[in-house]
Amino acid sequence: MKKIIKCLASTAVLISSTLIFIDAAAANDAAIEAGKTGAAVCMGCHGLQGEGKDAINGQPAFPRIAGQIKDYLIKSVNDYKADKRNDPMMSAIAKGLSDTEIVNIASYYSSLK
Repeated sequence: MKKIIKCLASTAVLISSTLIFIDAAAANDAAIEAGKTGAAVCMGCHGLQGEGKDAINGQPAFPRIAGQIKDYLIKSVNDYKADKRNDPMMSAIAKGLSDTEIVNIASYYSSLK
């Protein structure tokens, strides 16, 4: 009987863990999809797919953000929002974004290659 209870408990934990993983994946997919729309405020400078834009002599005027690490993007935008980083355009845009919008946009750009 104890073996059956242990087996059932292990199965319940496994199923619960799997469902949490599926929920997390679905939430990330939803964030990416929402981020596509929110990314419109970024495209003018960073390009349609976050590819960045070159300036004179091939030097990047606006960095590539496609494929960047999600947590880095979130931190960077929050630093602009809190005036820990200074760029007039980025600070103005960041201050207009909610925490959820920042996460969604970061999710979208980090999903690109």
